[in-house]
Amino acid sequence: MKLNKKVIESMTVTSAMLVMTTITAFGGSTEDSTSDKTESIALSKNGIAGIISELHDAGNGILSENAMMTASIERIQKDIVAKSAVPPVNEEELSDGTAGLELEEIAAEAVAQGMQADEAEVEIPEETVSAADLENAEEVLAEVPEQSAEAGEWANLVMANVEEDMNIRTAPDENSELAGKFYRGDVAEVVSVEGEWTQISSGNVNGYVKNDYLVYGMEANELANEVCSIYATVNTDGLRLRSEPHEEAGIITTANTGDKLKVDKATEAEDGWVAVHTSDATAYVSADYVGVELNLGTPLNSEEVAAKEAKEAEEKAAESANKPAASANADEVTLLGALIQCEAGGGSYEGMVAVGSVVMNRVRSGAYPNSISGVVYQSGQFPPALNGSVAGVMAGGVRSACLQAAREAIGGADRTNGALSFRSAASGYAGTVIGANVFF
Repeated sequence: MKLNKKVIESMTVTSAMLVMTTITAFGGSTEDSTSDKTESIALSKNGIAGIISELHDAGNGILSENAMMTASIERIQKDIVAKSAVPPVNEEELSDGTAGLELEEIAAEAVAQGMQADEAEVEIPEETVSAADLENAEEVLAEVPEQSAEAGEWANLVMANVEEDMNIRTAPDENSELAGKFYRGDVAEVVSVEGEWTQISSGNVNGYVKNDYLVYGMEANELANEVCSIYATVNTDGLRLRSEPHEEAGIITTANTGDKLKVDKATEAEDGWVAVHTSDATAYVSADYVGVELNLGTPLNSEEVAAKEAKEAEEKAAESANKPAASANADEVTLLGALIQCEAGGGSYEGMVAVGSVVMNRVRSGAYPNSISGVVYQSGQFPPALNGSVAGVMAGGVRSACLQAAREAIGGADRTNGALSFRSAASGYAGTVIGANVFF
């Protein structure tokens, strides 16, 4: 059987009783003995380990002076183990020095039991500590610090167990002013707990939230792993994202230092690899070149909440201006993605979507061909399509970001205000500048 904490504790207490028994039996009681060898033991070390060390030192000295054989110790130990009904020693009592008399009483009881064992056969239980148990002790103890470290890291942290958000108040009162909002996925430090309210601090906000909607400590850690995204931050340039978790797999794309890749929590990768999301599928990166951590949020104060809500309203208004989604097959998506890569592949993602939007605006306008291929290959319009560059990109494989931009444009995204053309922003044309181009 493996040695657990209970076994370790019983071994420690048995050792303490053993030495104390020997001191009492052969060195004399600290109160009753008239022998010149009587000693009063002052325990100066803290904790069970320190106390046991000092008891052993004191016991060895007494045994040495009385020329006792260690074989006697072994016999007494067997007697103590044989009688398993010895009460446990409280570590707090040991630490504050109040258990000295109790140890002597336990020792006296153990000696008495040992004497009884001389008069009758005592069967030693089979469930004693074996050599195998001792071999496992180091392994068991090594696991404890790791568990304690994780619990300690989250001991004073709290999360909001809500679907969206909850209010943070300036005082522990529902009628007090709003100090901010605590969103799902946010984490904060506990300042104090006052009745039904907990005072929290995080980011730029300090205030009170209702306990009913909170989880603390390791429960907060479990919630974080459930609801928060996990990101792998790249720490090298040219990191290859592969189709399978091994070095011979095909390369989907690459990433550079500082890029954050969203970890695919639903996919279990092999040791040494991390599964991450791409626009098309799951890819794998070497764990040696990324740092993986939870994406924990931070509560916002009132001003930050107002700015956040204003931005969301703006984005919602922009989405309402989007065109109806168009239907397109895989070949059309690839064609539009290849054109985007040729026209705006070296710029921002927003610039790539804008090029796709121009094509889709033409498809819908009625003044141009009514298909993606018809617009792309229309005479005199897109030079990369007419000089073979688009075909070359399609043959070599379109970048995933360009394909995603094509899908978004086909889905109705349009930040160009309905533009049907674009030029380089340096051309001086009037219009909406997005990325390196101006759209009109």
